[in-house]
Amino acid sequence: MQTTIIGAGKVGKEIAARLLEEGHDLVIIDKDESKLQKIEDDFDCLCIRGSGSAAKTLSSPVVAESELLIAVTNSDEVNMIACMTAKRIGIPRTIARIRDPHYSKNLIISKEDLGIDLIINPDYSAAMEISRLLTLNLPVHMEPFAQGRVQLVDITVDESMTLFTNKKLMDMDIPRSLLIVAISRNGDMLIPGGSDVVLPGDTIYLLGHSDMVSKVCAKVKKVKQRVHSVMILGGGRIGFYLAEKLCSLGMKVKVIEQNKEKCKELAEQLPGALVLCADGSDLELLRREGIKDIDGFVTVTGLDEENLLLALLAKKMGAKRVIAKVSRPGYAPLVEQLGVDTAISPRLITAGEILRFIRGGRILSLSLLLNEKAEVFELIVQPGSKIAGRPLHKSSLPAGTIIGAIKRGNKVIIPQGNDIIKENDRLVVFALGHNVHIIEALCGVGGAQREHTVNSTNSGFGSAL
Repeated sequence: MQTTIIGAGKVGKEIAARLLEEGHDLVIIDKDESKLQKIEDDFDCLCIRGSGSAAKTLSSPVVAESELLIAVTNSDEVNMIACMTAKRIGIPRTIARIRDPHYSKNLIISKEDLGIDLIINPDYSAAMEISRLLTLNLPVHMEPFAQGRVQLVDITVDESMTLFTNKKLMDMDIPRSLLIVAISRNGDMLIPGGSDVVLPGDTIYLLGHSDMVSKVCAKVKKVKQRVHSVMILGGGRIGFYLAEKLCSLGMKVKVIEQNKEKCKELAEQLPGALVLCADGSDLELLRREGIKDIDGFVTVTGLDEENLLLALLAKKMGAKRVIAKVSRPGYAPLVEQLGVDTAISPRLITAGEILRFIRGGRILSLSLLLNEKAEVFELIVQPGSKIAGRPLHKSSLPAGTIIGAIKRGNKVIIPQGNDIIKENDRLVVFALGHNVHIIEALCGVGGAQREHTVNSTNSGFGSAL
């Protein structure tokens, strides 16, 4: 499929990398010659210098032939105009990034009238993911699949977890309804076999029946107390959306921001929060504001290094849960080593939303892991597909892929090698790399069966990887 991306910034580049792996032919438009040169050096795609909102640029034959246009410049207005123009020249589907709260909440004209099929707001999505993480009672990150009947959790193992530590998978006393689908060790991800040993410091990914997952998680660690108070460092868009959401949940919220004008705006827009105009890296300030008694501490400034460092310091000073925003997924191994509870990446959340839209009804839900080395998704096996009627060990799945669960009617199966895949089974698949298109082909859910629907599920799978 030919796709045009307007905006060659970090988000545009992230999306381009993902779509190239999916086999798309890409056209990238940007005004900045240096950004386009960087794209040309890194990717096999066509670059055009010009304004993404100009009819002249979008009307060129190579752009007009596109089946999808994605506008992710830094200007909401340019993105909206680009989508509206694209629809008028015949491009079937459009996606726009709109970040300004005034636009995203109060569009007087509907997105359909603007010619936009999907609006993405990475800042809002990141804030909602952080809110979800703060309200989880279990001390692990959890993702629901198979309509909530199956859960995927990650657990960072320490010496006290005798159920897992220093044991081979085949020797672990865990129920058959659970499966360790992957192990993250020192930034590397592996699909384990029965003879692999779990070591202290490993992060294991456990998939299985929801009730059994909850029981095992409760055994290995104490259930966390409910979050009542949260301190947010950074009053940008993510900080605003997050504070607004947490206040609506009845939490006590403090926002720390250095910019005076931004503080005034926040104070007006967030009457339920306490806005402090101060330097959040001032440790004495954090002590005075009661960091040791804070249930949750979230760093969402524009600097990854500052976010990670201050999250770590807050943890050392007594904050119960700490979450850091990182723009560079390559920092993921640092998160695990530093001891920050969770990190989220707005760029990956955006990529996940776009991939779900493009894949339409083919992919029911999708989670991209923070270090981009794996993804978890679910799909339905179509009648007459290659995988239907075969036992798992003869299913020709690509290397680094494991079917972690099968939902068949109301029954959930954690499969073994001899289990047979049947038509209309709902599969939860864990895959290293990006082999989705191969697995789709095996399951008979190719591009001809796309539906232009977007399924609601979180894609910002942020864990302490």
